[in-house]
Amino acid sequence: MKLLVEEVTVERGYVQIYTGDGKGKTTAAVGLSVRAALAGEKVFIGQFIKGMKYSELSLPNYIDRIVIEQFGRRCFIKNNPESQDLEAARNGLARAREIIIGREFGVVVLDEIFIAHYYRLISTEDIRRLISSKPEETELVLTGRKAPSEILDEADLVTEMKEIKHYYSAGVQAREGIEY
Repeated sequence: MKLLVEEVTVERGYVQIYTGDGKGKTTAAVGLSVRAALAGEKVFIGQFIKGMKYSELSLPNYIDRIVIEQFGRRCFIKNNPESQDLEAARNGLARAREIIIGREFGVVVLDEIFIAHYYRLISTEDIRRLISSKPEETELVLTGRKAPSEILDEADLVTEMKEIKHYYSAGVQAREGIEY
């Protein structure tokens, strides 16, 4: 059953960044997305580097104001990215530009864009251009470890997720519905 919500529009959108080595960057962005959609905003989530099954991919089945697209392969980048990784990131970047300029979505989440940057699939200038093309009313949320300091300076809100303790250290594997 899909939830139907009346449309609203945000008067002014900001640039938010969730970065750091701790758990919760994507979770925070997905939570923000659900909240915005339930308040009536249309939300686009573009997932860079990701091509595997994540639980949040089922959100559009329940909330019609959320659209999710992935721009990655069905595996992790182990050491060096391959040409398919570059192609997927470039496709994601082009789609992100199209979405931002199109003004159809009040909230745009670019999940793991900083990991794509870390692997040199996307440049700092690419991210700057996305930020500068953002209409005033669009909320832009960027996530991923290793956000470049030059981009942090351009954000209105920066949250650093810091790992203090994690059960991965005790050998606990990622769990469906919790980590993915």
